[in-house]
Amino acid sequence: MAGCVLIVDDDLGTGRLLALLVRHLGHDAAYVDSGGKALAYLTDHQPDLVILDVMMPGIDGLEVLSRMRMNPTTADVPVVMFSALADPQFRQAAKLRGANDYWVKASIDFRNLGERLEPYLPSSPQGPPN
Repeated sequence: MAGCVLIVDDDLGTGRLLALLVRHLGHDAAYVDSGGKALAYLTDHQPDLVILDVMMPGIDGLEVLSRMRMNPTTADVPVVMFSALADPQFRQAAKLRGANDYWVKASIDFRNLGERLEPYLPSSPQGPPN
């Protein structure tokens, strides 16, 4: 059974690439480019994981995370913060608001994405379907 990942990033290239890689690993992926669109998506959908950028115009990732944790429908959905910010204060703020993990964009090796997603998603084939 494949999992569903919601990717939220205001950088179109990053968001689309991440969605493509998640699909390549055999999971479903949805991509939105703002915190507001993420909250709207979550009113009608229940992903298995949200990969959430921190710095976005309007509703930023930390605010989306806070709202998710206050909503009984999304309170238990795993959230991985995905940011260019390596500052330990942002990592700590994300953890305090309920983030399950915090990935720094510059340090991610996408060849290991499947391993990073594994704790959060139902098992599925590693690689494209035959």
